[in-house]
Amino acid sequence: MKDIELREYQILTNSIKFWLLFVGIWPISKPRIVYRVIPIFAISCNIILSIALFRFAIAHISSMSLMVKGVSLGTSFASIAFKILVFTLSREGITKIFTIIHNYHEESLADQNLRHLALEKVSGFRRLSWILCFLVACGAVSYCIAPIIFIIIQRRHHLQSIKYILPLPAFYPWVISPGGVLYKVTYVFEVYNLMCLLFTTCGVDSLFGYYILHITGQLRVLGYQITHLNRSDDSHQCLRRFVDKFEVLKECCEDLQTIYGPVILWQIITNSVIICTVLFQISQETSISIPKYILIMGYSGSKIMQTYIYASAGTALSTESEALTESVYFSDWPGGGTQRFRTSILIMLAQKPLQITAAHFVVVSNDIFIMTLNTAVSYFFLLKTFEEKQS
Repeated sequence: MKDIELREYQILTNSIKFWLLFVGIWPISKPRIVYRVIPIFAISCNIILSIALFRFAIAHISSMSLMVKGVSLGTSFASIAFKILVFTLSREGITKIFTIIHNYHEESLADQNLRHLALEKVSGFRRLSWILCFLVACGAVSYCIAPIIFIIIQRRHHLQSIKYILPLPAFYPWVISPGGVLYKVTYVFEVYNLMCLLFTTCGVDSLFGYYILHITGQLRVLGYQITHLNRSDDSHQCLRRFVDKFEVLKECCEDLQTIYGPVILWQIITNSVIICTVLFQISQETSISIPKYILIMGYSGSKIMQTYIYASAGTALSTESEALTESVYFSDWPGGGTQRFRTSILIMLAQKPLQITAAHFVVVSNDIFIMTLNTAVSYFFLLKTFEEKQS
């Protein structure tokens, strides 16, 4: 069982590493210039595409369904640019957190008594991560292959005039001739951005849960160590190591909050909008084909799964932190050790549980998942009201 969990942990680590390397934001100490240029290029491309999509929305402001579609896609690519920008500016912080928790994790894996505690819940999170990747891939790949399938269908029907479409409904400041060089370049440009959306979403969102997975694993390790103190050991020295490690983990949570706080707050707001717009587009359809159904489910499902990963990770951190406090409380401290030792335990019991807040605005927990869905439904009914007034 332990070997299976270790193998799943290694697969999870390699997957997240691959996803983030694609956009140049995997934590690497002293990266080369080429690696530093990758995220800058990705940010630029996603900003250009999001502007083109917002131009499409403005051009079709009289049509509620087309306008909503442009806003939804434009917001998605603006979110990708924002995530890559945050990670690029926070490269040192991300690398620092990774180095600290990775070293702690390796120490725990080397101890047979602690190994299962460090690897606990890896399988569950890996499944969540892969579900997110599958849903995002369904949406991204559907957009990429739609023009190719459309061209193949036209050729099979031997149409004289082939209509060339692009994956995304964007208005560019240049004229695109059907089937020409500029069309092919634009197609590659949009496919690249869709791949950035796929790998950034899977990588950045999974990395948050990956870090929380490590931190909660070390909290369980601390709980085990405090409840298995050997009275023959120096209690003050053991307690000092406990406190030092807890303070380091607390600092990692604060750094993680600084980096991910704006990202999570942005996700809460934009995911509500995007889920709402997808619901609105579905309500406009009289019949939905299977390819479009896959696209819609992948696009909206990925936003729901994104929110759930952040919410469940935040809840897991608070839960394990409270469990650590309980372990300290039930560690038989009243009847052992010196007065100084017992006083130190009391001070530890007075500590607040660890938690992550989104830009000091809302605590990251399962409540934000419910809040996001409720907000999306409220926005949907608001859009329906506007549509009725417009008609």
